[in-house]
Amino acid sequence: GMRKSSLASIESIENPYEDFYVVKLKTSPGLTWSPGEHGMFKLPGKKVEGVDYRLFSVASTPEEGYMLLGMRTGREISSFKKVLLGMKKGEQVSIKGPFGSFKIRDNTSPLVLFANGVGITPIRALAKKLENDYSRSVEIVYASYKFYLFEEELTDIANKNPQMTLHKTVTPEETQMKLSQLADKYG
Repeated sequence: GMRKSSLASIESIENPYEDFYVVKLKTSPGLTWSPGEHGMFKLPGKKVEGVDYRLFSVASTPEEGYMLLGMRTGREISSFKKVLLGMKKGEQVSIKGPFGSFKIRDNTSPLVLFANGVGITPIRALAKKLENDYSRSVEIVYASYKFYLFEEELTDIANKNPQMTLHKTVTPEETQMKLSQLADKYG
């Protein structure tokens, strides 16, 4: 069944590039999640026009001690994101979950993780989880144009793990080619 909501408070909100934002939350003790999961977020006591919740993938692991969300506002920022991104340190959000099926299925199969743009969010959490796992190949194909969110961290993680490779691509053709190569490599 649905888990009850828990509260988290805003730790920081960063705007690393154009319309990309990273929200760092301090969660209540006892809240845990698996890398790859997403939560349902609400802004208690705030007035939001339209849909009053959003689903965001979690970019961090529970072991890191905070919950990280990555998002883009697009050209027309939604009422929800406008309110969220205007919040101050210490203000609260409510989280239902996290839940979801985007998870690592076994401990042995090689992994090819593919993301486009801000879709890298749950993959940052998975890469962090696999940081010290040298038992299998992990290939991350990260397609983006101009800006790679979490680029430094992903580069560091991949550099530390001899079994992990980060492939950054720009054009759809380059991305397609890389994925085809990896499909051939791993069958």
